[in-house]
Amino acid sequence: MKRTVSGHVLVSVILTVLVVSMLAGCAPKSATLDAIKKAGVLEWGSDPTFEPFEFIDANNKPTGFDVELVNAIAAKLGVTAHMTSGAFDGLLMALDTHKFDLVCAAMTITPARQEKVLFSIPYYRADMGIMFDPSKNTISKPEDLVGKTVGVQTGTTGDISARKIAGVKVNSYPDIQLATLDLVNGKIDAVVNDYPVCTAYASTHPELKVIDTTTIAGEDLTQLYGIAVRKDDPAFKEAVDKALLDVVADGTYATLYRKYFFVDPPYLPK
Repeated sequence: MKRTVSGHVLVSVILTVLVVSMLAGCAPKSATLDAIKKAGVLEWGSDPTFEPFEFIDANNKPTGFDVELVNAIAAKLGVTAHMTSGAFDGLLMALDTHKFDLVCAAMTITPARQEKVLFSIPYYRADMGIMFDPSKNTISKPEDLVGKTVGVQTGTTGDISARKIAGVKVNSYPDIQLATLDLVNGKIDAVVNDYPVCTAYASTHPELKVIDTTTIAGEDLTQLYGIAVRKDDPAFKEAVDKALLDVVADGTYATLYRKYFFVDPPYLPK
């Protein structure tokens, strides 16, 4: 015998399905976030050679603006954070293979990187810096690097930018500390790197000078940093964005900014 469904029952079933669908749309599930909450730990990757964003302190512990920011984000998610160190140019590959849950490494949001990962809303704005010894070289603009040897960190926007200037010899280093050491020892003429990182190094080497530049070879170099997550987990990106905004709202972001950059933040994530 053929069974029929009454109109009232059918309407009730349809409404139930719609409500469930709407709730699912409002609160998308993230397998990554579920696993993090189950473990109680947010695993993240960075390259701790980029002071003041991430570096190793006198007690051999990772610290810096990014480190404390991720700790604060993890707290908003109800977990603790654990950092794994790696070479900068290998961090996104390690993220893709699930070595950690996110990458926070003063990483500029670029179209090439956006093809591989999802980025959070920008959490920091930076210009490019050129660091040099004024007793050995006169540099007031990027074009003055022509004919000189410039140190950069492999895979960074400083590396990409320096190579845009015709007539510049570029030496790549696995971390920016090695480039700075060669600059101090007179083996190279300048370092091209993110401005706040250059100023942090120059603050401990008074013989060095840093100039701030927003263009090289006619290209706008204003940079926005983002936190990278895997491309297949937009729900986790949304959770990170919300936690970051909560860190801004409760004043923690501004406190950390003043601690590491000594001024009020000119830019707030939004």
